Amino acid sequence: MKKNALWQVALGLNLLAVTSLRVQAAGFGLYEASARGNAMGGALVGDTGDASANYYNPANLTDLKGTDTMVGLSVVHPDMDVTAKNDKNNLDADWFTLPHLYASQQLAEDWFIGIGLYSEYGLGTSYDSDWPLKSSSTATTLKTVTFNPNLAYKVSDRLSVAAGFRAMYLSFENHKTVYDNTRISSAAPIYGSMTTDVEGDSWGYGYNLAVSYKLTDTLDAGFVYRSRVRQTVKGDIDVVSSSTPLANLLPYGEASARGAIELPPSWTAGLNYRPVEKLNVGLTAIYTEWGTYDDLSMTFGSTENAQLPDTSEEKNWHNVWRLGLGAEYLLTERWSVQCGYVYDMDPIDKDYTDTMLPPGDRHIVSAGLGYAIGTWKFYGSYGLIIVEPVDRTVGSAEVDFDDGFCNIFALSAGKSF
Repeated sequence: MKKNALWQVALGLNLLAVTSLRVQAAGFGLYEASARGNAMGGALVGDTGDASANYYNPANLTDLKGTDTMVGLSVVHPDMDVTAKNDKNNLDADWFTLPHLYASQQLAEDWFIGIGLYSEYGLGTSYDSDWPLKSSSTATTLKTVTFNPNLAYKVSDRLSVAAGFRAMYLSFENHKTVYDNTRISSAAPIYGSMTTDVEGDSWGYGYNLAVSYKLTDTLDAGFVYRSRVRQTVKGDIDVVSSSTPLANLLPYGEASARGAIELPPSWTAGLNYRPVEKLNVGLTAIYTEWGTYDDLSMTFGSTENAQLPDTSEEKNWHNVWRLGLGAEYLLTERWSVQCGYVYDMDPIDKDYTDTMLPPGDRHIVSAGLGYAIGTWKFYGSYGLIIVEPVDRTVGSAEVDFDDGFCNIFALSAGKSF
């Protein structure tokens, strides 16, 4: 009986551990790359005008003379009500800080280099420790940092191209209560409690290609391709458990964890139009191929008393669009204002919803203020993400995701030399 119980519990543990990694594979894309860009809904692909071109369109680095730099951060706070089994929980996560840093340098008349440091993916969710779906998740944190050097070449007065290398560091943590004084044997009144903590990290590598073309003196077009990034995550599962009235039948101790995950490629296109000298209107569209994520396999080592079996799950995420509209207006030589709107589609298939990545299409409204003095530029912005309410099935439970909001504050400072 002990051997069978251990195997069944270990299998359940593995499935839950796989779910904890599903968060990064399903993708919580981050686009908060600068205060000005946040305010304009990311609509800086055709014409960027500062060192954040390393993110929005590296081909636009050829518009920057000499040396250009920018540093800043976005502060994000998500909030949502999640109701399961008539129990409402407020997914009130912490405040998360997303730094960004950019620099560019003109090497010769037509050659330019740049460096970007920013976050491409991230997630933070936290529930009450005793909520009904605590076996799915009670807390999850995922962070990434991408280092992105770029080389740009000015082909002509209208055409520029660029290529870059992306090195992405990823880390995650997940906590859940698998059993809470739960009967674990159908043959005898044996009860067990078990919590798991999963931690892991990895490096993944990819590239980006970019084009910028001045269609007219007032209309600029841009295109950026970002390759998929394969992450081979290595970490540990820490299992704390007990059972009564017999000696502990559950797995306990640490086991190694390993999984190969592909973050998807994306295609970005944008236009920037200046109908008058003081006004810049931008459009951007990002197509992310989440459909390339079709499988997630994990391998595990042994705890102190059990070998945990390997697992593999089939997935069915969707390719999605993110559409942005933004504008910037120069009030004076020093002051400028920005505004934007974004429609961001949810990639999660309804049959694969979990509580660690809240589903729902998102609407983002934003505004910002800029100030320039000498060779310095300063920007501040605020954005509000509104998540459409949805009802999904998680396991056997009906779950309502409602009142989803996210506040985004950002500051950036840039200097030209």
